Amino acid sequence: MNLIVYLSGTQEINNKLLKLIHRAAPDALLDVYFTIDELTARLRQPFVDVGLAVLYAATRADLMELIFLENFLRELRLVLILPDHDPSTFAKAHALRPRFLALAENDLDELESVLKRMAELYRRPVGI
Repeated sequence: MNLIVYLSGTQEINNKLLKLIHRAAPDALLDVYFTIDELTARLRQPFVDVGLAVLYAATRADLMELIFLENFLRELRLVLILPDHDPSTFAKAHALRPRFLALAENDLDELESVLKRMAELYRRPVGI
């Protein structure tokens, strides 16, 4: 399984999230992007064996950039990591129809559990 990862935060939080993702899905091949241009270029390519995308919007501006990519993201199971807990941020995030929403500052344990479960479900053959 391939996993698309977009990280727009500081190097410290990006590294923390990458370690978490590796623990949650150790056998996944990660396509990691740090700029919206890199991510956009990847989303324009076919999704061969891509089961999940983990997107970290470190700012509201990053979130708006991701919302502009909504048409490219529709086919993916999304886990979205938000910059703050403001209700308007959550409302905007729902435009992307994520499977799970988290905050980088305090939802990392839950995020890891959800990613593990999603990775297991994706690996499991249909009908089992």
